[in-house]
Amino acid sequence: MKNIKFLVIISILLVYSCEQKQNEPLVDSFGPPAEVRNVKVENLPGAARLTYTLPSDPGMSYVAAEFTDDRGLRKVVKSSGFKNYVLLEGFGKARDYDVEVYSVSKSEQRSAPVKVNISPTTPPIQLSANTVEATHTFGGVLLNFKNEFKLDYVFYTLIKDEDGRWTEYDRYYSGAETENILFAVRGLEATPTEFAFYLQDKWQNRSDTLYHALTPLYEEELNKDLWKDAALMDDFNEPLYSPLYQLWTPGERTYFFQNARDYPEKAGMPTWVTIDLGREYLLGRMKTHMVRHANTWKYGSCSPRRFEVWGSNEATTNWDNWTLLGEFESTRPSGRGVGEPLTDDDEKQLVDGEDFEFDLTDQSYRYIRYKVNETWGNTLNFCLLEITLWGQAVN
Repeated sequence: MKNIKFLVIISILLVYSCEQKQNEPLVDSFGPPAEVRNVKVENLPGAARLTYTLPSDPGMSYVAAEFTDDRGLRKVVKSSGFKNYVLLEGFGKARDYDVEVYSVSKSEQRSAPVKVNISPTTPPIQLSANTVEATHTFGGVLLNFKNEFKLDYVFYTLIKDEDGRWTEYDRYYSGAETENILFAVRGLEATPTEFAFYLQDKWQNRSDTLYHALTPLYEEELNKDLWKDAALMDDFNEPLYSPLYQLWTPGERTYFFQNARDYPEKAGMPTWVTIDLGREYLLGRMKTHMVRHANTWKYGSCSPRRFEVWGSNEATTNWDNWTLLGEFESTRPSGRGVGEPLTDDDEKQLVDGEDFEFDLTDQSYRYIRYKVNETWGNTLNFCLLEITLWGQAVN
């Protein structure tokens, strides 16, 4: 009986002690730390860098800068106690902002604030928006802008509907690896259209909206049933596996490889083939698909990297009778080099194909020469899965 009473008393004491326990910092409090000193401000595009002298305080853990951004949101940016600076980013407008800088102890006690004023200059998103150029192209609108700071943006395209309301038509996600952004918004009828464009960054800032009235050009995919190998004397059209017509035959393994093994005298760069399109076209754009059934050819080996497209209305080996339609370079969305791991964006482009724009012209052509100057693997031959062209047939 005594043992039972003893256990009951112990249980009551344990419950009581648990109720009395309070949450306390794991590190003993050193009290509020000393303030940072000698704060200097470097104003940057859409940002500000604060440098300072750290206090000689063993209890200090980090530095915090607190401010209200241009949208009225209260933000806190922290920097390690081993650094003498803090970078404040994401300002959507160029104006003055008040900032309070604290040193914070290991027990989360703040020092007295040091108040400074910052004046970020024009933010990168607006600098990029100021460079946007929009022109009509086949089936849509061609857009380009400068991404000087190599930031991630979402580029919104809106069109005005028949009721006069703006509706979102397209979103383009620009990577942070490229400075010069060029892309097209497609699928539009050849009718006068009012467009609106703006950018959004990772801090949810939006640029000013740009307005354009443009009329997309009519386009159609060229009829590949009319295509054939022009087979000119100086072409390297000897196949390693299947004939040149595989280059315009849909399918995952309908590829064309130049046969450098059996025709070493023709191997080397530059190298080219000639295609008879079957009729004259105003050429607008081209899409190419790399061989991709194995990683060897994905941005590697004999896949074309730098190439040219030439047009003519005469099937001739005399280059003087050919017109250069464009010089192009295949790029990886990730910006990575040969042999580096493929990203999701790289793989997506391999499936979707890579687009290349021709300059607008009123000259039509029946024959094209696909001339490769360099492959991804610096090989002596090229290989490709498929070529597709769009434009307007000339009657």
